Order: sequence, then C-alpha cells, then structure tokens
Amino acid sequence: MLDTEVSVDDTNLIVVGGPCANSVAAELLGNPADCAAGYEAGKGLIELVDTGADNVALIVAGYSAADTRAATGVMANYGDYELMGATMEVTTATSSVKEVTAPTVA
Repeated sequence: MLDTEVSVDDTNLIVVGGPCANSVAAELLGNPADCAAGYEAGKGLIELVDTGADNVALIVAGYSAADTRAATGVMANYGDYELMGATMEVTTATSSVKEVTAPTVA
C-alpha cells in the first residue's frame, strides 16, 4: 500500500522509506523538521516504533535509496542476521548489522 492509503492507528506496519520519502514514517517519527536527521550516508536503519493502540511499526529506511535497499535486503534475509533491540544499523557497503542502543532518529 502507498503511504497515502495507510493510517498508523490501524494495524502493525512495515514502513519502507524514511520521513523524507514516506509520510507514514514522518508521522511515526514525530514529523521532524529535518527529515534526514539521524540518518547517515552509507547506512540504513531498521527501527521498531510503538504506534500506540497495541500496535508497532517497523521502519526500514536509509539516508539514500541505496541505503534503504541495503536495509530492506537485511530484512528480506533476516534469518542470516542477529537482529535484536529496537534499532539496528545496516552498513550499506557490507550489509553488516549492529544494534544501536540509543535512538538515532529524532
């Protein structure tokens, strides 16, 4: 579904694209003034966000389209990685993954 067809309150979500590219991601992350804040070139983020009403959203995004694709590739092959915690960082060049212990997206 497109971001214009989804309400964050309806269900659990997997959201692809960060707040610069996806209005649902922007809403989930509090509509940041700088939509690229917390994102870094060459890295993608996989972040679990509580949407309220007993639902969560998994945001898979990066600084660029290539960074987002690297993060979605990790999600597509999640069994090959040790994904844990609320935020995971994917290094685009190597698809290596590490847990981020402090929130990186404002």
